[in-house]
Amino acid sequence: MSRLIFSLPVGAVLLAVAGAAHATSYTSDSNIADFTAGVSSYATFSNYQGGDVGSPFTPTSDELATQGFRVYGGGSISGLPNDNNWILASFASPVSQILVFPNIDHFGGDYDGYQYTIAGSNDGSTWTPLFDVLSVNGVGEPFTLGTFSGTAPTSVNNVLTSGDGPGGTVGYEAQFSFGQAYMFYAFGASTYATSVGNADNEMSAVGTLVPEPSTLALAAFGFVGFAAWRWRRKR
Repeated sequence: MSRLIFSLPVGAVLLAVAGAAHATSYTSDSNIADFTAGVSSYATFSNYQGGDVGSPFTPTSDELATQGFRVYGGGSISGLPNDNNWILASFASPVSQILVFPNIDHFGGDYDGYQYTIAGSNDGSTWTPLFDVLSVNGVGEPFTLGTFSGTAPTSVNNVLTSGDGPGGTVGYEAQFSFGQAYMFYAFGASTYATSVGNADNEMSAVGTLVPEPSTLALAAFGFVGFAAWRWRRKR
């Protein structure tokens, strides 16, 4: 009996972690390896005209740490407003947790770490708005997210990290957890960046984190079920 009583809270904690909504927390970690270590795969960038590499481009952890390439100058995407610079980030399968690696080329500008808006799709033509920045807090570095629409990041590392590229530095890594998994993510200029006259969102990478929330939930149910099975066997 003691085994079952002990195991149930563990499963409950895992389920709570998998489904809970969190306010944005902020870190100041300059070591990019602390972020790339949690990435299982990177999305492939396409639908852009400018940057340090041609389209399509799939970042890697080593490249992020040593070269920090950026892409920018997106274009139109079917199903999204035409008056934005949409960059397409495509995964091999739908994911709900992503880690965004912006490229910061105007450090000290409050918009630069929050220069993007996000939409998600599973067919490449029907899009769901997921996140947009409406305002930013602070009069100097580090800046924090002000008002927004959609789902805010669970965390933002609002400093520069390693990853000095030809035109900017990787920083302001932001982790998102959405209620639905998407195969395609589109990144345009945020409402705030557009309002201050810099609508050229610049990205270095978008990664997915594991385990996904559904994987955590299945693991929790499996653990609890196994504990209950063992308890019945011992009776």
